[in-house]
Amino acid sequence: MVTFVMSQSSLVSLRSHLILQSLVMNRIRHIFILFLPFLVFTSSCLENEVNQKRSLVNIYLIDAPGDFDQAWLEILRVEVFLDEVNNGETEGWVPFDYIPLSNIVNVSALVAESQLILGRSELELGTIRQIKLVLGEEHYLIKDEDRLALSLAPEVNNEVVLDVDYVLRGGNSYDIYLDMDLGRSIKADPNAEESYLLNPVMRSFATGDEASISGKVTPVDAQPFVHAILGQDTLTTLTDESGDFYFRGLRAGEYQIYFHPASPYLDSTTTVVTKLDSLSQMETILLRQP
Repeated sequence: MVTFVMSQSSLVSLRSHLILQSLVMNRIRHIFILFLPFLVFTSSCLENEVNQKRSLVNIYLIDAPGDFDQAWLEILRVEVFLDEVNNGETEGWVPFDYIPLSNIVNVSALVAESQLILGRSELELGTIRQIKLVLGEEHYLIKDEDRLALSLAPEVNNEVVLDVDYVLRGGNSYDIYLDMDLGRSIKADPNAEESYLLNPVMRSFATGDEASISGKVTPVDAQPFVHAILGQDTLTTLTDESGDFYFRGLRAGEYQIYFHPASPYLDSTTTVVTKLDSLSQMETILLRQP
């Protein structure tokens, strides 16, 4: 066993060194505590400054249904044409990451308040001038449990482009909707029996500058087509399994709501007044038989 013996002067020197080290550490800790709020504030300001230079954009797909049970479309991606970005240059086409789990989508299921998010992206500030929906080649219909052929019409390519005008402002989030009218988009193929052609008819709108209408129809087995008519514009939807229906992306005005149910129920009509950035909730509509 080895024993170390320290002199009295060494012990005093060691004790002084430890005391000095403790004072220095306390001083550093005190300075850090004083500057911590400033560091957090600076980081927050930098983060806010970055956020003010970009906007979050979500693009959703909804549907105005047609006279069939299901419509399955292959959707590859969605893109936007961004113009007048904050650096003064034209940005061009910006692809969004495709979010749904499958590229084969039952578009006809997107009724009432159902919607499908196609993509989400943070964009530089500017103006979205166009939106492009890129389709694949695998499309089909289900009607009375039969699978029917559906292909793009000869005059249509796989890129559907809409002209829009959405100005992006810093730090804001935008929800943009693509509303596909399947009833007008899908027609019987005159050259092939039990075959259909797809020529997509769509419109686009963003939340915040539109009106909405919701309602309920009973009995649910009436399954009516519901039409919202304002002047020369007509939008169409179906009720869901609970009898609910929902229109969005409407203008302000007095809409005529026309119900065309399955036999033997009778047609019905009513009116609803809409206001921008608000929901007009209708009373339950009772459809009668003769």
